[in-house]
Amino acid sequence: MQTLLEMLAARETVSGEEISRALGISRAAVWKRVEALRQEGWEIQSRGKLGYCLKAGDRIDPLLWLPRLQTEVLGHGWVHYARETASTNADMKRLAMEGAPGGSLCLCETQTAGRGRIGRQWVSPPEVGLWQSLLVRPKLHPQNAPLVTFCAALAMADAVEEACGLQPLVKWPNDLVLGGRKICGILLEASVEMEAVDYIVVGVGLNVRRGSVPPELAAQAACLEDFAPPPLRRLVLVNYLRAMEDYLQRAETAGWEGLSESYAKKSCTLGQRVRVSGAQEFTGVAEAVDVQGALLVRDEAGNIRRVMAGDVSVRGVMGYA
Repeated sequence: MQTLLEMLAARETVSGEEISRALGISRAAVWKRVEALRQEGWEIQSRGKLGYCLKAGDRIDPLLWLPRLQTEVLGHGWVHYARETASTNADMKRLAMEGAPGGSLCLCETQTAGRGRIGRQWVSPPEVGLWQSLLVRPKLHPQNAPLVTFCAALAMADAVEEACGLQPLVKWPNDLVLGGRKICGILLEASVEMEAVDYIVVGVGLNVRRGSVPPELAAQAACLEDFAPPPLRRLVLVNYLRAMEDYLQRAETAGWEGLSESYAKKSCTLGQRVRVSGAQEFTGVAEAVDVQGALLVRDEAGNIRRVMAGDVSVRGVMGYA
């Protein structure tokens, strides 16, 4: 079945005769296998003498996007796809500890126990979002590991813009926003040693279609379909992996300096009045990000205060972003 699907996914139309010859089975057996795939939920059209045509819709099965990858590492490791799982981050951490190479990916249609930052729940309804976790093994000192957060945010912002023309902004440190509402969250979980990063699991949840945001969060969160016709999720994914590989290489080569210019162009936090809450409580103006990813905020007394993502939450004084 897998070989037949790969053949159908590779071309617009494949003749029954060609499938029969490639698989070494009769034309009747080809028809039976196509019918079995239809029973599994695949839409396959028969086009008379031309053959069979796979209508993939918005599916994110790896066989539909792996041939379109434009990366050297990301997406080329272990790729685990599930219709349903508890958490792609949990799946990826398990695979990382089993020796999965950098570039491995877990993705699913729905999560039953998705997580955001600070232990918050991340709602992941089926087939309306891009729920995925990427394993990276970057050549970074542990103190620079937070830079991977910025790589992921910038990469997903680029991917969305390329796929559908929308231009999300990055709210420090790792949310993407459109129209002042959150469309994407990022959760990093790392294993580090004294002088080296073993691995980082980069979990990204992107709200693509309506139904991805619970009604009670509609004032704070949105999806791409609220602003434009939604793009194919697999197209966003391929774009994201390509952009992520580029940003990671920049971070490994030049640290924050390799990301700062791109971040400044996409930030909705820098230059804005923000409220810092959590371990610290104060209001000020976000002026810069330092080489380790901390936000530098000038408080009302004129002092520069260093804000770390793990300690606080930052919100615009006039709203979510």
